[in-house]
Formats: sequence, C-alpha cells, structure tokens
Amino acid sequence: MCTFKQHYNGLTRKKKYAARETIFSTLSLIFVKITPSKVNAYEMTYWRLRNDPVVSLYENHLKLHYWPTSGHYVITRHLSSIAKFSLNCIQGQDLVTFSDGSKSVFFKGMKITYRGKPALPYPRKYVRETKAVLQEIRERKNALQRLYYHRNRAAERFKAASTYQEEEIWNRFGKKRIKTILDHVDVSKLPMDDVFKLQNVSHRKYIIDYYGMDTILAGLESSVIDSDIINGNAYELIEVVIPFTNREDEEELGTYLRMINPSTGEIHFEGVPNYNKYFASDSDRQWARDNTILSPTVRAALAWRDNETRYAIPIKLT
Repeated sequence: MCTFKQHYNGLTRKKKYAARETIFSTLSLIFVKITPSKVNAYEMTYWRLRNDPVVSLYENHLKLHYWPTSGHYVITRHLSSIAKFSLNCIQGQDLVTFSDGSKSVFFKGMKITYRGKPALPYPRKYVRETKAVLQEIRERKNALQRLYYHRNRAAERFKAASTYQEEEIWNRFGKKRIKTILDHVDVSKLPMDDVFKLQNVSHRKYIIDYYGMDTILAGLESSVIDSDIINGNAYELIEVVIPFTNREDEEELGTYLRMINPSTGEIHFEGVPNYNKYFASDSDRQWARDNTILSPTVRAALAWRDNETRYAIPIKLT
C-alpha cells in the first residue's frame, strides 16, 4: 500500500492525472490530480463512486473532509499508517490524537502533516471546543477514580463486618472442592450509604433489609416537584439525588412518590420513571409509557403506577 504522500508525489511529478488503489474487489480509492499541487482522494465501491472527496492531498499536509467511520476502512488504514497518529471516539467525542501527543476535536477541513502533526493554526472555535472536551474527559476520569475508591472502601468494610464458613461440595465430575459461603454480616458496622457503593446486589440487600429503603431514601438530598392531597392523603412527587451510581459523574436523579400515612405519619416511597418530555410526547407507544410519567405531577405518577393514562380518584365505598 502506498502512503498518501507517495500517491501525491506520484501524480504531481508525472503526467498522470489519476491513480487507483484497490483494497478489496468491491472497494477502491481513486486519486485524482485537481491542480498541479492538489490531489483529491475518492472512495469507490462496487455500487458507486462518491462525488465528494474524503481527503485532499497537498505538498506538506492533507485535509480531512469528514470523519472516517469504521465503514471507511481504506481511509482509516491510510491514517493509521502515520506514526503515532490515531482517531478515537472518546465518551461520544470524535478526537484526533496527533503524533506529538496533542489532541483536537475533529472538524471538517482539518489539516494534518504527513508526519501526523497538526498543521496549525486551527480555528479558535475548535481550539476552545477541544479545551472544553479535554477538561470534561479529565473530570469524568477523576469522578470514576473517586467512584472506584468508594466502591473499594465499601467492599473492604463489608468484608470486615462479615463472617464466612467453608463448605465441602462435589462438582459434576465427582471431585471434592471447598466453597466459601457468607455466613453472617453485622450490618450495624456499615454506614447506610454503602448501599449505593457496594456493587454486589446480595450485599446491598443486607443494608436495605437492616435500615429499610424508606429510611435510606429519606436521608438523601431531594426536591419536591409536585404535591397533592387525594382522598385526604398527602402525596409528593420528589426528585432524589442518588449518589455513587455507575455513571461517570457519580450521581443521578431518581423520581419517587412520597406518601405520608395520615394515621401514623410514616413516610413511604414508591419509585416511578423520571419525566422525559420526548417520551411523553410519544405516549402512544408502550415503550414510551413504560419509561416516563406523562407529566411531572403526582397524578401522572399515580396513573403510571396504576397503568393508566389519566389517574382516576378511587370512589370511597361506605
């Protein structure tokens, strides 16, 4: 395979105006000399020749016209041949890593030297965007490190509060082995918020059974979205900040119906989907109804709970 630079030299230094590089029987790259100092490269498949070039070649640099996705095998192959140059999609962002270690968000018309370095200057708009994206990546990486730290500490606390026993069992081939079984957990030694840090579901259940989910949720940061009184019962729709989730930013929001027993004053929580404006507008579809309440109100939450579109107040029987 010739490099981009070799194709450029081969066309600009000779009287030829086009060259073809066959990758597969159904995929080729067509190099066309546009001017004495410019060569365009086009992708040609079994079905068609693309009208717009994927890359333009010049004496000291190349210009990328669009992000070469996995389907553009030939362009990716050429670019990867440039030393220490790579294209990556990191956390949803198309990033270019140059041979000198610097990075930039991809933009149409990006200029790159044949040694894999940025052909600067780049437009200020993309310089600012790159700084913002790299800062966001750093923050997410730091958040993940904090999340892993808290998970590890919670696992250590759980192990310290637990006792185990060994049991001899026989496997399918009739050979004896030893299995370690969790025997007892002194949950009083564990902080309540470890329920959000432990990854093992069965380990979290010990804390939930000990403290109670209502007590756990009542201790979290929350805000009231809507409140209503129905048949003399007070309801609140609240948004709860749930810490230490699998998301990179460590926390996410959950929506709950908070119901207060008028006789005992006890608080009970019932989880409902978060309100999603896009899903709510498509409520004719079952998957949309399953994943959102139709409005951020107590009655919409009650309707979702009862599998209804609109909440009907129950008739009191006397």
